[in-house]
Amino acid sequence: MNLKLKNIIYVTIIGILVFSTLFLVQNNFESLNLSKILENGGFSGNDENLPKYIFEDSIEVYLSPNELEKVSNVSKSLNGNTIEDSIWNIVLWEEDNIEYNHEKAELPSPEVTYWVGGRTEVSDPYNNTIQSPAETLELKSGICGDYALLTSALLLEMDYSPIYILTFESTGNPGHAAAAVDINGDYYIIDQQPPIMDLYNYLDYKKDVENYNIDNITFYKIELVNDSVFYEKDFESVESYSAVSNKYSDIAGFSRYLMTDFENNYEIKSDYNIQYLDSMEYLPKAYEKGITIQYFFEFGGYTPIFEKQYAKWAFDYIKNDENESRYNISEYSSIWIRSSYDGEKLKLIINLAKK
Repeated sequence: MNLKLKNIIYVTIIGILVFSTLFLVQNNFESLNLSKILENGGFSGNDENLPKYIFEDSIEVYLSPNELEKVSNVSKSLNGNTIEDSIWNIVLWEEDNIEYNHEKAELPSPEVTYWVGGRTEVSDPYNNTIQSPAETLELKSGICGDYALLTSALLLEMDYSPIYILTFESTGNPGHAAAAVDINGDYYIIDQQPPIMDLYNYLDYKKDVENYNIDNITFYKIELVNDSVFYEKDFESVESYSAVSNKYSDIAGFSRYLMTDFENNYEIKSDYNIQYLDSMEYLPKAYEKGITIQYFFEFGGYTPIFEKQYAKWAFDYIKNDENESRYNISEYSSIWIRSSYDGEKLKLIINLAKK
């Protein structure tokens, strides 16, 4: 075979190889989902959802109508007359029935790898998966993301929409997630236990009390439309949310609700005549005995929109505390309560007297 013929054969073979390679690469890139590359930091050649490992996928799958149906009974039992009542019912129920799983929180996060050819690899030797709301109910435990999904599912099943899940980034700390609602243009955070705080004071509380300085927030706005779940994703810098100092020298609405709770549970009446019994040197005329009790509740931020729920929560605490204290509210016929909030503590002055 002469040299010229050999060169022709070599060029032909090389041309075939180059063409085949380009064809394969083109087809791979046609099936490549670029949004998956950017979103997950890997490569994926398919649209397979991984709700146990990818939080966005868990929103889409675990908050679908089929999954919401699995929490329907609990949702119905917690549904209140207003969204504020419903939120408070949920957070109290979760505090009593769902235990924070500290062991799970310490586990390494799974590693998800996406390959150009469409193969997905998950490395999860510790079985550290995102739980569906139904799984969290069954296990009666979870971590922040599990709580956020459960809370969101309960609210969506109550037909509150849209609801939000917020994820938080903090330098040097693990990420955090919590459910939230928008009431009158303000976000209120629902994070495993009472009280409910607006976003401004929640950020301040996390920084000052828990030493968790949040840098960035991801907002997931979640809606049910025509039996399908949709979410929008947005990013915010914490600099957009500077905490507003909310101090109240007198919280009349809270005090009124709290006194009503006492009137409904004891043979006792609100009595303006003993409003300042705590500062009086002597009992007013016609009263045979009196006592002043003070309580301090540490709040990350008092929120007037939830004052009715705060009052019921405080009443239950005081009633339970009465069993371990020296005073007996049933011995008194008159009550007056003053309340204030100094930015850190809710202070209650409870004046009791008997005619």
